[in-house]
Amino acid sequence: MRIYVKLLLAASTVLVGYARVQAPDRESRWREDFQFLAKGLSAKGTTIDLQRGISSRGQKDFEKLYPKETFDAEIVSLSSEVATLPDSEIVLRLMRLMASSHVAHNIVRIPLSNGFFNRLPIEFSWFSDGLAVTAASADQLGTLGTRVVKVGSMTPEELLVAVTPYISHENDSWLRSEASGFIRWGAVLRHFHLLDSDRRLALTLERPGGEMFTVSVPVVDPRVKTQTLTEGLHLATLLALSRPTQNYWHQFLPESQTCYIQFNACANDPQVPFKEFAKQVLADIDARAPKKIVIDLRANSGGDSRIISPLEKGLAARLKTIEHIYVLIGPATFSSAVDNAVELRRSLKAILVGTDAGQGAGGYGEVKLLTLPNSKLVVQYTTKFFGAGKEFDALSPDLKAPRKLEDALAGRDTALEAALRAK
Repeated sequence: MRIYVKLLLAASTVLVGYARVQAPDRESRWREDFQFLAKGLSAKGTTIDLQRGISSRGQKDFEKLYPKETFDAEIVSLSSEVATLPDSEIVLRLMRLMASSHVAHNIVRIPLSNGFFNRLPIEFSWFSDGLAVTAASADQLGTLGTRVVKVGSMTPEELLVAVTPYISHENDSWLRSEASGFIRWGAVLRHFHLLDSDRRLALTLERPGGEMFTVSVPVVDPRVKTQTLTEGLHLATLLALSRPTQNYWHQFLPESQTCYIQFNACANDPQVPFKEFAKQVLADIDARAPKKIVIDLRANSGGDSRIISPLEKGLAARLKTIEHIYVLIGPATFSSAVDNAVELRRSLKAILVGTDAGQGAGGYGEVKLLTLPNSKLVVQYTTKFFGAGKEFDALSPDLKAPRKLEDALAGRDTALEAALRAK
């Protein structure tokens, strides 16, 4: 027994010694990352890309977006507190710092390290009438299709206010869209003291009939598979959700004499470049003579705004034979997709249908990345300003078509239905 105790004490001494040696290393590594970030964002000068032209080396208008006094103060504060902060709290502080510019593109990408690994095995979505559970793991299927009444001790709106400083956004639409994923992370729930001693979250939910109940949900490996409303509740798959992995596709809807085009990413598919895709769509339009064209941008978070040009030009040449063009937008319509929606409205007299987009036209873009050398956090920043000035923070539809939870449960696509009904 005495030998065992002596060995245990010896091991403890080694571990204590190891911790004393390692702690300064950890601190110096984080401090090096802070300085790397500050230097990268504030870098002067420009770079030239033959395809995209001139852009800033560092963050465009750095001192305007991140006033020196407050930015430097936060870096100094983080450097002095790093020994007492867990990695996840440092990441959250950096997220808050990047979000302080109020530029939606400027973010710290959520890692799967530094305390950000486990998350809830359920997914949320914000509808016009509140937050709801829209995907769940096999052991949480009873939560599917319910309205969220409380997340721990907070209502969804209270939690939204709490997380707002940590989410880079320019309008409420993008904030809610991003927050629905952000509040799933264990590190975020811990930060706001919403997990119990067993690292579980008490969720108060309401079934469609009004019955309220509470479940205790653990934070788990993010690779746990979830089932969507469509899968878990055996609903018919909406047209708009039928091909989520394709950058673009189209289908003719005979009942309404409509050519439906879904444009999910402003990027070429190597298998079928967009120019070839546009030729196929225009040939189909010529052959079928549809009364309406519907272009769905609701899942498009951007890319290269020039990609859509062949389709836009082709439709412009056919305006005399097309009665109406509608463009569907929503919270996930972002960046170049917003620019596309604005241009389609201008050049084709397209009518925008749906809900507010995640961004307004113009503003800061042309994203570049900084990978911090030690933590490997990826920081995204912007190197150009587009447009003479930002006239509005959110692109709003001409024809509003909000979607409630009951619409989702009934398998209704309110925006597409509004476009098909419109005359």
